Order: sequence, then structure tokens, then C-alpha cells
Amino acid sequence: MSVYTHVNQRQIEDFLSIYSLGTLIHYTGIQAGIVNTNYLIATTHGEFILTLFESLTVKELPCFLILLDHLCHNNFPAPQPQTCKAGHKLSSLNGRPAALFKCLPGQSIDNPSIVQCSELGEYLAKLHLCCKHYNINRQNPKNLAGSQSVFNKIKSQLTKDDIALLNSELNFQSTYVLPELPRGIIHADLFKDNVLFERGRISGIVDFYDSCTDYFIFDIAVTCNDWCVEKETINQQKLNTFLSGYQKRRLLHDDEVMHLPVFLRLAALRFWLSRLEHQLKPKAGELTLLKDPLEFRHLLEYYRANTLIVDIQ
Repeated sequence: MSVYTHVNQRQIEDFLSIYSLGTLIHYTGIQAGIVNTNYLIATTHGEFILTLFESLTVKELPCFLILLDHLCHNNFPAPQPQTCKAGHKLSSLNGRPAALFKCLPGQSIDNPSIVQCSELGEYLAKLHLCCKHYNINRQNPKNLAGSQSVFNKIKSQLTKDDIALLNSELNFQSTYVLPELPRGIIHADLFKDNVLFERGRISGIVDFYDSCTDYFIFDIAVTCNDWCVEKETINQQKLNTFLSGYQKRRLLHDDEVMHLPVFLRLAALRFWLSRLEHQLKPKAGELTLLKDPLEFRHLLEYYRANTLIVDIQ
């Protein structure tokens, strides 16, 4: 999220005038995240999140806003896009596509409990089921081919050790043969900073702009690599509890469980590369957040050296 595009009070007041959301009280930039510009906007009608999209285009954005509407209408705690007086959910501000969302209650947490991992598993399964008959027609741009593309772009700036490890893992993943696995709409970025808690319970899930159609088990792997990892190693109890929570809503296929270790490696590879890219080619901004690529390098090495035990209760 961060702040890459600055807006002033007059611009925000003019932007709010196309909505029926009251008058501006105050606003502040939000540092969390690394992709879009976000401001917290307080008006006489409540609190809202103003998002200026830095990469996604006007043509690409409607599918995400429609997805968020679909989730909200199905009682999933996603950000509700606000509709302007002219009936549009997408507008523009300071040269960027922009939208307003109702601010969800709660705060993200850094160290989830076993119970919270189980609850998140249920919510991820609910997301997968909620979108079972819904399609945004967007393939994962950061799949294995996307990872290979990022590697090719930044390879000249990497160390020999990094290049060797990345080449080895990319070769393993590209030659690994998978059976047909369940697919559908996934979040693809369900890190701890994208889940809000209020009084210890989940109150909101945000940042759906990596959502796409891919394997459900890839979404599970991405999530587990953040929620179930401590000191760059997997916490088996949290992993098993998360998967058990997931299965309260949607039963995993045997093949999904069998191939989970491969997807955990793939997810670690994907985020190691994306963080390396952000580190080597950072965007300029007032409030920016860069995450450490080494976390996922070390996690990938851990998975390559250890056998994962999956024991779902």
C-alpha cells in the first residue's frame, strides 16, 4: 500500500464531493503494504480507505471491485467499494485510478495463536467456496512462469549463490509433474498484514489485488508460509491446526495434501523473487515499506532440506 502518489487536502475534498459520504474531517497516509497508495479518510459519515492504484489499470480494476462486491454480498468481511453519485465504483485522482472503501474494524497481528490460525483456515476455505461459481478470468501473473520472468530481469544483480539456488528451484518446479488439482479464485497474498482482528476474532480481510484463478493449495501454501512460520521454520502445530480449520469448510483432496510441500516451496520461491525485485528496483514514495527477501530465501532452504509432516485432525 504505502504512499507513492501524494494528494493534498483540497484534492481529497474535491474527490469526496462526487460521493455522498459527508465532509472531510482528517486524512493520513498508510505505510503498510508495498503496491498501492492508501490514505485513511475520516468524514462526517465514518472512516474510509482511499486507494490510488499504482500498477493496475482502469481496464484491469473492475474485476477486482466486482469480486469485492460479490464477497460482501455473501457476508465475507472484505472491503466494500463505495459507489459515487454517478453510480461508479472507480474514479480517478491525481492521475491515478482511485476508489473508496468502507474502513473495516480491527488491527493486524504479528504473532497469531493456534486458535487464530484455525479461524483463518476456515475463512480461506470460505473464500474459496464463496467464489466457487464465480470467475474473474485472471490467471496468476506471478505463477512459475512469472517467477522465471522476474528472475530473468534481476539475475544480473544477484550473487552467484542466489543464482545457483534460484536456478535449482526453478528447474525443480518446472519439471515437477502435478495431477489435476482443484482450482478457483484465490487471494494469493493472505499475509498477516492483510487480516484484521477485533477482540481476538477476524473482522476483515483486505488487499485482493493479487486475486486470480489458480490452485487452492497454492493459496494455502502462501498463507501458511506467513502464518505458520516462526524463525524461518514451519510450526507444525500451527500448520496442522490451520489445515484442520480449513477442512471444517472444505475438505482437502488427498492429492492436495500430498503435494502441499511442493507448493510451500513454490510460494517461498515466488515471494523471495518478488521481494528481491522490490529491493533492487524500489518505487519512490513518501511512506514505503520494503520487506526482507532473506526470510523467504531461508524458508525455501528449510523446505528443501527437511521433510514436512502433515497431520490433519
